Amino acid sequence: MGSQVTVRRVYNNNVVLGVEDGAEVVLLGKGIGFGRKPGDEVDTEGVQRFVEELPYKAARVADVLSGATMEETEVARAIVAIGRDALGLSVGQALLLPVLDHLSVAVKRVKMGITVDFPLRWEVGHVFPEESAAGREAMHLANARLGVVLQEDEWVAFALHFVNHRWAGGDLSRTLSMTETIRRSFSLLEESWGRAIDENSMNAARFVTHMRYLFVRALESRQLDDVGVDLLAPVRARSPEAVRAALGLRELVEEALGVSLTEGEVGYLVLHTVRLYAELGMERSGSGG
Repeated sequence: MGSQVTVRRVYNNNVVLGVEDGAEVVLLGKGIGFGRKPGDEVDTEGVQRFVEELPYKAARVADVLSGATMEETEVARAIVAIGRDALGLSVGQALLLPVLDHLSVAVKRVKMGITVDFPLRWEVGHVFPEESAAGREAMHLANARLGVVLQEDEWVAFALHFVNHRWAGGDLSRTLSMTETIRRSFSLLEESWGRAIDENSMNAARFVTHMRYLFVRALESRQLDDVGVDLLAPVRARSPEAVRAALGLRELVEEALGVSLTEGEVGYLVLHTVRLYAELGMERSGSGG
């Protein structure tokens, strides 16, 4: 026998908001709300429990769960499992609830014939390839399990949920800022050098990975220590154009983050920028043309 929860509100036959030891909890289970009324006691054995967890208050948790079908909830759990298996993400309601909320709304959009734009499709695909692959898998799984055909670029939204959970601590604004800043970084470098960068190259992938971790370190106030002068001096002498571009990136990143980068972070940013520069065959000529 499970613990006893006092019913505060019945949302539908499957979702109940209750109180347990003075704290609000949400219970999910087939038929758990049937015939219940406020004040009734509910046994939690065999029932899924959800608690308040920022940014979701208990009432918001109940809204999300009651707004979705039980089938959608199970598919959302399977999508979260994709994030766990493919990306090593922690499995819990912090990821499940936003995924379920999005999935439920996406299915409703299909049934109503409504389409939406995903303006970050290209950026997400290039900046977060692993999350994008998991997002596509999530979309195909939802289509197969729910018997729907989601928008062909719905994978972008699932990928962003994975990115958000993996890189930005659940803060979607951080995810969007990171994605946009990395896109602008490539644009700045291409404009500075007058050459297109192969964003599928190994050095471009390393640059993107470095930028992602730079964002996380800066936002968590644990930036890299200073780099020795001996490491950067030859780089500055050999690739002045690359260094100038990297210093432009510094301004871009600092503006996006609202913090100043340490000389250590700037040093490593220079090194990754120089690799991109050398890949274009420009380092040897020492010019931007």
